[in-house]
Amino acid sequence: METELRRRRIELITLGGGIIAFGVWSVLKTFLYVWVDSGSLTEQAPEESKTAVMVLSIVIIAIVVLIDLALRCYIGLSARAEGIGQDKGRAYIVLAAVMLVLGILSWIPMLINFGGQDQAEKRPLLDFLISLVVDATSLTLMGKLLYNAVKVKKLRRQLEG
Repeated sequence: METELRRRRIELITLGGGIIAFGVWSVLKTFLYVWVDSGSLTEQAPEESKTAVMVLSIVIIAIVVLIDLALRCYIGLSARAEGIGQDKGRAYIVLAAVMLVLGILSWIPMLINFGGQDQAEKRPLLDFLISLVVDATSLTLMGKLLYNAVKVKKLRRQLEG
């Protein structure tokens, strides 16, 4: 039982680092999308307010992405701390579960729209597939982190009596 606990803790350390890495990737990916496609942020805006709309859009996107990064860092660092033996409570587990569910739910409209859009409006297939693989990997890491975190807490309780 102690061997399994040790193995799960090592996995938590690794998975926590992966969650942080995917948070950084999320920031980088969003920055690149905004940089490459910044014209689409102001398509619908009147000509005289395009700059204001663009700045406001970028600020809102930056805030959302930084909140996502902060949450992923909290989850990842908490999992790593739990992996080295500190008791971190259940808040990061609940937050990881919420992030996992929201991540899965965010793919439903994209998958539905991918099949229903005109060919001219579709994201390039390669771009879509790469995003799908990367996001699926991120969600898999979050699921594995959840499983291992719950397992570590359960094993620790059993060993403590």
